[in-house]
Amino acid sequence: MNYKFSHIGIPTTEDKNWDGFCEPGKFHYTDFAKDEYSVEYVKFDNDSDVSEMVKTMPHVSYFVDSIEDAIEGRNVLGAIFSPAIGVRVVYIEHNGSPVEFLEIKES
Repeated sequence: MNYKFSHIGIPTTEDKNWDGFCEPGKFHYTDFAKDEYSVEYVKFDNDSDVSEMVKTMPHVSYFVDSIEDAIEGRNVLGAIFSPAIGVRVVYIEHNGSPVEFLEIKES
């Protein structure tokens, strides 16, 4: 499995200049691609069903070719979801911390 670094995600309760809203996960986010250090801030709605670990702890994110391969044998934190066409996301728990896998399929 090839893991390519994507970004660091930091949960916050503060308002920021949000770049978007992820409906499936019910969170606002800043675009890590615009940040010189690849940092993404996320603010979860009260009714978000994303794992409490992801809502409260920073995560590291990796691009993967196949989410199914990446999560095999892992402790998955919630369902795979699609924030945009051709994009799939899932979180796992690794040594007590959340890790995000990000799969992008070009159409």
